[in-house]
Parts: sequence; structure tokens; C-alpha cells
Amino acid sequence: MSESVKNSTKMITLLTLLLEGKKLSSNDTFASNTNQYFNRMKKDGIELVEVWKPNATNRGKHKERSLHQSIDNIKRAEDYLSKLL
Repeated sequence: MSESVKNSTKMITLLTLLLEGKKLSSNDTFASNTNQYFNRMKKDGIELVEVWKPNATNRGKHKERSLHQSIDNIKRAEDYLSKLL
């Protein structure tokens, strides 16, 4: 499987979960270094709500992200997902 296909698959997974209303962080296990995918979404015009949360296992923090729930933003995310599929 080529690198671009792997990246598309990870982006599809993330966008699908965000559209389902899930809150995601960079330490979710289904994709390595998910920050790169969140940054790519933002560059492509998809708004994310980002909130700093304390880590469960240490004193650090991580960003928890969810999809901004405006009609236009949801439509942008759905259109982007359609292009990837």
C-alpha cells in the first residue's frame, strides 16, 4: 500500500469519526502522529474545536479536537470526505 493511500485512509477514518461527533486527540491509537492530519484539515478550511485536556497518566496535556458544528463546516467536512472516498 502506497504512503498516499495510507494517509488517505487515516484521514478518512479521522473525518468519519469527527462527523460522527467523536472527540479525538493526537494519542488515539488508530493513526500515528494524528496532529499532521488535523493540521491538514484546518489548512483545507475545516474548523476544529481544540481544547487542552490533562493526560490521564502524567502531568502533561493534550489537545482534544472535535468538529465545529456549523452547517457550513459540516458540509465542508462531508465534501472533503467524499473527495477522499
